[in-house]
Amino acid sequence: MMSESRYRDLFDLAADCLMVLDIDGTIIDINRTGLAQRGYTRDEIIGMHITRLDPPEFAAKVPKRLEDLEKKGFAVFESAHLCKDGSVMPVEINTRVIELDGKKVMYSVIRDITGRRTAEQRIAQLAHFDMLTKLPNRALFYDRLDQAAARAKRYHQKFAVLFMDLDGFKQVNDEFGHHVGDILLKTVAERLTDNARDMDTVARVGGDEFIFILNNIDHPENAVLVANKILDSLARPFVINDNSCSVGCSIGISIFPDDTSITETLVIMADDAMYLSKKSGRNQYQFFNPLPGKQREMRQEVLPIKFSG
Repeated sequence: MMSESRYRDLFDLAADCLMVLDIDGTIIDINRTGLAQRGYTRDEIIGMHITRLDPPEFAAKVPKRLEDLEKKGFAVFESAHLCKDGSVMPVEINTRVIELDGKKVMYSVIRDITGRRTAEQRIAQLAHFDMLTKLPNRALFYDRLDQAAARAKRYHQKFAVLFMDLDGFKQVNDEFGHHVGDILLKTVAERLTDNARDMDTVARVGGDEFIFILNNIDHPENAVLVANKILDSLARPFVINDNSCSVGCSIGISIFPDDTSITETLVIMADDAMYLSKKSGRNQYQFFNPLPGKQREMRQEVLPIKFSG
């Protein structure tokens, strides 16, 4: 039979937090790992109710979990523990009801999953955001677009899609190199974001292609105001590594639901309008219009594209 001291050594040397609680959730015992992770002394934590370790949003779930645990005899779930210094540690808890010295108790193995959560967040970041500009990528853009359409239908609103392609970006890469081009794209993203409200979305969907979802507009002319702000903000020279370079921007605009209520088609229409804008002289906006030779309204001022060392 294992001696009490041998059991204590194994209990304390475990890599995960081991905790024993009575059936109402009061902590009876905890190993050294659990104390070190949470920053408490044994005297401070023994006798503490488990809810004191839980952030408020998790503490509210404890009574139901204790009730279910008593019925089923075991449970595995993710939660979080508050450390003494106020930090929050995400944890995975594997607990079961056992008998100890003739009394029912809960024996819990509690694993710190901070590394797992960090990895999950990193994967989510890679899946939904452009790594260079930190803007939403194509996948997240279409998710936001579907949300915008659902909201617009529900509240009988309009929204605009602005498809943007930089004019002269290839020349920047060719003259100054891809490193400067990357910095330029990041700065462009910052300027575009400055023209967005919290409810809007700016996404990078290609090399030098960006899309703007302008939510809850009263009239298509609202999109004109934003398009002109974008053109003006990108018209200011970019100074990168002592090199001054300027790029333009061609913008195509489509309106939901005036042009279509199908989100994929809405993007195609904005893309088509953007190409018409390029053909019409660049550094301007153009609304989608299915009638050949017809244009709603076009920015008259065409800003020059300059490159200087």
